[in-house]
Amino acid sequence: MNKLFATLVMISIVGAPTTAQQAKPEEKSAAPKPAADKPAQPAAPDMAAAMQEYMKSIAPGEPHKQLEAFVGKWNTVTKMWMAGPQSPPTESAGTSEVRWVLDKRFIMEEHKGQMMGMPYLGIGLTGYDNDRNMYVASWTSNMSTALLTMAGARSPDGKTFTYYGQMDEPMLKVFGRTVKYVCKMVDADKHVFTIYDLHAGDDYKVIEITYTRGK
Repeated sequence: MNKLFATLVMISIVGAPTTAQQAKPEEKSAAPKPAADKPAQPAAPDMAAAMQEYMKSIAPGEPHKQLEAFVGKWNTVTKMWMAGPQSPPTESAGTSEVRWVLDKRFIMEEHKGQMMGMPYLGIGLTGYDNDRNMYVASWTSNMSTALLTMAGARSPDGKTFTYYGQMDEPMLKVFGRTVKYVCKMVDADKHVFTIYDLHAGDDYKVIEITYTRGK
């Protein structure tokens, strides 16, 4: 019984609130401190105005209209310099059809011809990127699994389009060669597209395609 009594006494002493503990409920009843000012929330964007600006940014404009000159059916003569621009080129004939797509944002070319004695099929897109303020194009064919991309500008007189991009040479195990693409308008019925391998030299011509409008 003495041990039980002692235990009850210890519990009553430890469990009993001290003066400081009794004061805590009074402290809790004190008025809370004012909360710090929250940062002002940004105003909600004007979605109608944002949509209007977006629609303006994707609308075809005057630079797109300049591509109208390429629309139509064309006969092509392709020259390739396999051993450098000083060597005799190989030549092959083909045809191309160019038409507007995607609500006149791009022109699409479908080309049929010959390359190294084999049937050649190619598809390209050309347009104008309103956001970047430059002409953009792509090309792929049945002779490759790569997608060539290029970007550039039109000369002030409107007769020359110059693009830059990269091209791989899998047979030589060389990848990412810098390439220049130049398209010169001779007249309304003829233009010449030339590819230069800048990795080999500024004027190192590798391909030249002459387009003559079909009858």
